[in-house]
Amino acid sequence: MWFCCVAISSFYVKNRKTIGANCLCALFLLVYVFIGAFVFLHLENRGDSRRLNQTYQAQICIQNLLKNKSSPDEDSSLLASHLTSECVPEREYTPHEVSWSLKTAALYSFGILTTLGYGKIEPESINGRIFTVLYGFVGIPVTVIIFTNFGRYLQRLETIVRIRISRSEGKELEMEPSISSVTLCCMVWSYLIVGALFIPYLKGRFDFFNGIYFAFLCFTAIEYGELIPDNDMYLPIVIAYICVGLAISTIAFDIGSAYVRRLFYVGKRLRNIANVNIWFGSRSLRVKDLILALGQNIGLESTFLGDIDLEQLVQAAIKVKEGKLAAVPQFYYMDGIWPPELVPLFMKEGYVPMFADEHEENDLKKKDSVISFDVRNGKTEGSLYGVGEI
Repeated sequence: MWFCCVAISSFYVKNRKTIGANCLCALFLLVYVFIGAFVFLHLENRGDSRRLNQTYQAQICIQNLLKNKSSPDEDSSLLASHLTSECVPEREYTPHEVSWSLKTAALYSFGILTTLGYGKIEPESINGRIFTVLYGFVGIPVTVIIFTNFGRYLQRLETIVRIRISRSEGKELEMEPSISSVTLCCMVWSYLIVGALFIPYLKGRFDFFNGIYFAFLCFTAIEYGELIPDNDMYLPIVIAYICVGLAISTIAFDIGSAYVRRLFYVGKRLRNIANVNIWFGSRSLRVKDLILALGQNIGLESTFLGDIDLEQLVQAAIKVKEGKLAAVPQFYYMDGIWPPELVPLFMKEGYVPMFADEHEENDLKKKDSVISFDVRNGKTEGSLYGVGEI
């Protein structure tokens, strides 16, 4: 027990900024939902009272009008009752009809923010509908950001599990893999099956096929009203299930955008690579700035690095990764090292001869290096978050 407390305390101290930021986001979403619920409840309850009062006044008015213009006999009374029942019917509520309450207003607000839609109730007043537009206009982008961030944590969890499984099998991964399309499909089907088995059980019955249908409606952002249980004690469980589905859907969009990017750039040449942003955590750096910093670190002049054709360099590096080239050809040579008459030959061959003691010099340079980047241990994390302009 003491060891667990120490581990949790150490984890919190190390990640307190991340934990604090995510807790604030979740708290903001919760408060924003209830603010919307109270506003909708106020607007729609006032509208219901006004409509009921108008209906009652119309009934009294018609009855008095017909009684004054007709003789006071039984037929006139029957006629008045008939007209009021036909022209101004009373508002009848069925046992399954949903009325505005704090619970339904909160669920309706949550449906707006998640773009799922509650489906069982909607505002009938003009003020309520206008507030729906303004409420969603502000809250939907923030909600998308929050659930996208949650999806990143699910991706990270899947990556950690995959790395540990690979290490248990004696395999060492050179880099952290991303979620594959097969893994994503397994996650989606597992989510739907869990919902099909679990959600109907909360309603007191077992209905697998209808359950998987309603879970699919929720996952595809069509409607989630049928997932809400009758018992309010189970409501947080269902909301948590819905939030997990939204996070998985953001992962699907992220992977889909990668395939869209590949399709869009098929047969096209990348340009303006120098201005592509590379994200390191929450901060970004342009490729041009990173190369200049690398040149300063190893003692190269910025004027020399500025003449490098990055488009040609990137295309060659991609061919090396795909196995089409053995190594990146050397396109530039430092002045004063080789005789000028040999440079054209080196340019044609794509490489320069090695010195006899070059391996020893490289070993010494590695030992004397001032800065080293340990990517495998997770000390630096970088990801390409942009593409060159076409």
